[in-house]
Amino acid sequence: MLTTQPKIFVSSTVEDLPNERMAANKAILKVNALPVMSEITIGAQNSDSLTTCLNKVKESDIYILILGGRYGWQPEGKESITELEYQTAKNINLPIYVFNTKYSKETLQKEFEEKVEKLRFRKTVSNAFELEGEIEKVLREEIEKRQNEYFNKMEPVYSNLVKINFPQYIYLAELNIDRNENKSFEGLRNRYNKKNVSLFEKTVNMLHERKIKFSHDWILDGRNILTFHDLQDRSIPLTQIIDRGTVDKLACDEYFDSSPEKMSSFKYLLKKCLETKLFRKTIYWFKEEALFAFIPTQKDEKGRWLSRTETWTKTNKKATRTVADVKMYVKNENEFFNVKSLAFKVKFEYLDNEWFLSLKPEWIFLRGDLRVNMFAYKNIQWLKKVERNMHVFNHFNFILNFLQPSEQSLFSEYDDYPFLSIGQIEKFDFAPIIPDNNWANLEEQGKADMLKDENGNIGLFGYES
Repeated sequence: MLTTQPKIFVSSTVEDLPNERMAANKAILKVNALPVMSEITIGAQNSDSLTTCLNKVKESDIYILILGGRYGWQPEGKESITELEYQTAKNINLPIYVFNTKYSKETLQKEFEEKVEKLRFRKTVSNAFELEGEIEKVLREEIEKRQNEYFNKMEPVYSNLVKINFPQYIYLAELNIDRNENKSFEGLRNRYNKKNVSLFEKTVNMLHERKIKFSHDWILDGRNILTFHDLQDRSIPLTQIIDRGTVDKLACDEYFDSSPEKMSSFKYLLKKCLETKLFRKTIYWFKEEALFAFIPTQKDEKGRWLSRTETWTKTNKKATRTVADVKMYVKNENEFFNVKSLAFKVKFEYLDNEWFLSLKPEWIFLRGDLRVNMFAYKNIQWLKKVERNMHVFNHFNFILNFLQPSEQSLFSEYDDYPFLSIGQIEKFDFAPIIPDNNWANLEEQGKADMLKDENGNIGLFGYES
């Protein structure tokens, strides 16, 4: 694959063809390629001449053979080094271009010429100037052909995007604030020692004053409440703080396509829905860090947090993963140290008339009160430093698996959240091929082998980090 400047190996005897080799070098530079030539570009090597030359052939993209009059050095007393280079290029299926000269040839060189002519059509040139033009011509054609083949080939690319689904309609209604509630807002100002109380704080206070318990999957759009809940249904508690005569049912695209501000509001509503969905799964939102994180769910008989593990299915097997790892002090096992929790960032994207959620695995360290441990940033830096592709993809796959719909529960409080569902990882089939070695080589050999996939499937997701 020609992903960078192609390397062109020039093979010939050296001392008797200085003008021809200089012509080859000029032609290669004209097509913006890299000449591989013993007297020009190959420096000192920690190996013998034969090994060095044959290794350089193997590292090249295109092989050029110039046949002069001399057969040349025979390092093992048999084939010349030029013929050995040619055999190596032929064995690894490099594109081979042969240029013959009109010089009188030695017997062994004549025999070599006949071997080559049986397999390759050669171009005979009269002088170095003609050779330069012919090499430039064939290189331009070969490089263009191979680059076209490369860029026209496609492979599936797996992103960190997953499709999401939500209801077709949203509901908009004006808040209904009466005088009595305006009086209670004065107490709200005093309670928070604030001159001005936001409309959101007033709305939350209204729900509190009326003892209405309701999920947080709604937002304010001006003086209106925006939600997926059917505000025309009086059994929904949220309808107690709205003017029912103002309820408007809108198609989602009608709302978010109307202006950039509405698009931003709609994304915020999706985020609030995700908060509600994840709260049911005991994944909390940490506002300052802009992260969702798994938190411990159980304590021991002494009231100390226990590590949290989750069971999930990877490929066809059940696996267990620790998502909140409780650590005690080494010198005192009864004293709490911190919780290392799996976390993730999210972002909602509207691409080509479809909605996606992007997921980025992260880490967070918590104290015993489940507040963020601000002194653990070095731990996070270290974790990110030692993690590789394998680890990150496993985190991603686990998080995605955990967020996707589960089997229907007998208990309604554990049913999947109705207003936002998470789909499968998004695969794009129009991406140019990227050489896997560019990133697989960054892994340990055992894990790099797991990345090999000839069918476009991510076998990587089937392994635990």
